[in-house]
Amino acid sequence: MKIAALENNILAIVAGTFAATIAAEDIEPQFHALTHFPDRRARSELADLAERLNQFGAYVVELWNKACEPIPEAEIEAFARRHVDLTRRYWAAEGRCMNWFITGPARFPVARNEKRMRISDARRADLKAHEAMARKSAKRKAFPHGTDDEPIRSGDPVAMQRIVTRIEELALSIDRMKAANAIIRRMEKDLSSEEDMIAAVVAHTGLSTDAAARGIELAPWQSRRGFTTTDRRAELRRLQQRLAALARMKERGSQSQDVETSAGAVEIKENADIARIQLIFPGKPDDPDAACVEGKRLPLVAVAGRLATALE
Repeated sequence: MKIAALENNILAIVAGTFAATIAAEDIEPQFHALTHFPDRRARSELADLAERLNQFGAYVVELWNKACEPIPEAEIEAFARRHVDLTRRYWAAEGRCMNWFITGPARFPVARNEKRMRISDARRADLKAHEAMARKSAKRKAFPHGTDDEPIRSGDPVAMQRIVTRIEELALSIDRMKAANAIIRRMEKDLSSEEDMIAAVVAHTGLSTDAAARGIELAPWQSRRGFTTTDRRAELRRLQQRLAALARMKERGSQSQDVETSAGAVEIKENADIARIQLIFPGKPDDPDAACVEGKRLPLVAVAGRLATALE
């Protein structure tokens, strides 16, 4: 998806209901004290802005195509509107900076310019942070339960099935490594070459050539061939324990308990559908960072600790 196009030194941006045009000659004066070629700098800044907008649009389109969902025009529009505003702020901060090579070194305001440069650097950092946060938010909306290459979230409706699949894959890989180790030990006694070992492991275990070579070819610091399964067996036990815990939670179902406080009844709910402990308060306290319990103002973390103790 192409959001921005730069033609004849004019950047045209269209994203949903948001539209804007920025001419290079309009922002050129902001770089007069920084470079001998403010026109080149202005064109470069417009090209960078267009690239950031178009890359985000392409990223969102790719995400939603993988998720098999309609492209969210509102998401792209919100990013473009906010990112253009942050870019203008960066240009304004950058325009207040000076380069002594341009202005001349006599009576150059060093301390004042350093402060302005720090502000400009902070505005530039805001651009990077906004793009990173927007990408993260878009990915979370496209895949609310995470992608296949990410850790399995307990709130995923198919979390148990995904854990079972991981367990089966780990068990299969451990069996393959054990079989490969047996082949390697037997062939080492026969003084076979590494090439023969790799071919035998690939033929009898189904491991790829690169994977077999990693366990057979010795690095300068290694003294023994073979595959170690310690980490995989530990991961297998962890997944089995997690699967059992999720199964118990699903079997138990959602549960809730009311705890009386001076602020009113607070409901503690164990939500089995989303795998979360929820604290449902009767209302919002005056201070957003504190709640009233037993006549005292306490942080919400302390309130949660007391309620968890009461639930036990």
